[in-house]
Amino acid sequence: MMRMMRSAHVIPTAFLVAAAQMANGLGFAADAPQKVRFVHASRSNSMAPKLIAQSKGFFRAEGLETEMIQMNPRLAATALLSGEAAFADAFTSVFRGILQGFPIKVVFVHQKKGPYFLLARPEFKDIQQLKGKKLGVSTLRGSDHLVAEELLQSKGFNPSWIQVLGVGDAATRFQSLSSGVVDAIAVGTPHDLMLRQKGFSVLAGPPEVGVPGAGVFTPDRFLRENSLTVRKTLRALLRAQHYILENRQETIQALLQWLPQTPEVAAHSYDYELKGLSRD
Repeated sequence: MMRMMRSAHVIPTAFLVAAAQMANGLGFAADAPQKVRFVHASRSNSMAPKLIAQSKGFFRAEGLETEMIQMNPRLAATALLSGEAAFADAFTSVFRGILQGFPIKVVFVHQKKGPYFLLARPEFKDIQQLKGKKLGVSTLRGSDHLVAEELLQSKGFNPSWIQVLGVGDAATRFQSLSSGVVDAIAVGTPHDLMLRQKGFSVLAGPPEVGVPGAGVFTPDRFLRENSLTVRKTLRALLRAQHYILENRQETIQALLQWLPQTPEVAAHSYDYELKGLSRD
């Protein structure tokens, strides 16, 4: 009889231990950060809000684990629609997809106007000398191409007078101009100052109108099914932008770790680009 009573007590105790372990396991799963993937167009200082949100733990504080992947801007909309990524920042390329009917929304704009400059090889001192020459752009009709046309027109230069070549992101355009593959490019910070220091000519910029420097896009389906995640992401990014605007030196140090650049170039990037970030 006593043996049976002991067995009767052992079974409930073992059950309670197992139940507690299961409950703990479920709790850990619930606390696990949600993974979200960003695709970005280029490795540049315009990525600062996302980098700061990541490095300072602002995403983590919202329960998010973020992955940043560089991708050709022409593929960004496809990555969103296929579920490969939750967010993208290739502003003009993705926005063009929206105009074509893609179910994507712009949910955040970091910067209302990117600080682009039109730079040319040192031998070109006047914009009219670019007739028949080569303009390097990221993609045809991309942000830098549209801004380049605006800058050319602001100087009385017809964009049809120059040959346009799609060469790649800002770093690739920088190399293409440096090596003589193209004769001119439209580029933002920090590459504009790096080229000036090498003796390249600044023929125009920044633009009067321009295009938004950076933003955040997400597919309609993700927004509908993960609205809380979107709100958390935007909250972390907005917190990062406030940090950037209020902490110049710390942000410059972060830029130096992100890209190979001098302190002078990083400071220039902050003053010309990041000080223009929106606060809301």
